[in-house]
Amino acid sequence: MVMEFKDLVQSRRSVHNFAPDFKVNKTTWYKLLEYVRNTPSGYNAQPWKFQLLQSEEDIEALHKICLNQDIVKTAGNLVVVIGDIDFGKNESDRILDEWQEYRALTPAKAAGLKSSLEKERETWKKREMVIRNASLAAMTFLYAAEDLGLAACPMMGVRQLDLKRYLGLADNEIAIMVIALGKSGGEEDVRLPRKSVEDLER
Repeated sequence: MVMEFKDLVQSRRSVHNFAPDFKVNKTTWYKLLEYVRNTPSGYNAQPWKFQLLQSEEDIEALHKICLNQDIVKTAGNLVVVIGDIDFGKNESDRILDEWQEYRALTPAKAAGLKSSLEKERETWKKREMVIRNASLAAMTFLYAAEDLGLAACPMMGVRQLDLKRYLGLADNEIAIMVIALGKSGGEEDVRLPRKSVEDLER
């Protein structure tokens, strides 16, 4: 039975109680990424990559980098969302080709898009752009995990520089988020209260 999206949203929670010894296989991994590839992004740049870490060596290293959080070890699978802060330059040819093919841009509009993509920006601005974009993809991934019967928890406590060194990320790459991924341990995590609709309106 296909789950309605509203039910999917309401059932998803950040799980801390994982079943041990579960490893995501390649078939499931590619199913997850199939969801992610449909995520919207500015310029349709899709400036993200997802790295799956499962080996004992990686889990041990990430346990320390993630401030010794227990779920790193119990989940058994860690996903790092990686963004390219220089996507405007690195992928401008692909982006322009796609826009011209599917949107039939005039030469003037194509030139304007190229100029916008390749514009020199301060590093903090480029970081903000890619974090906004890649965070959308991370949310898609979390819903995809729920839809496929997996459990996931986005993790905020991460030593960013240590993670960058460990993964050997290039200067233009930043680790956006680490997600613990696995199977629920059976005891459902209590979902903390949500703000009311009225509280969300400004």
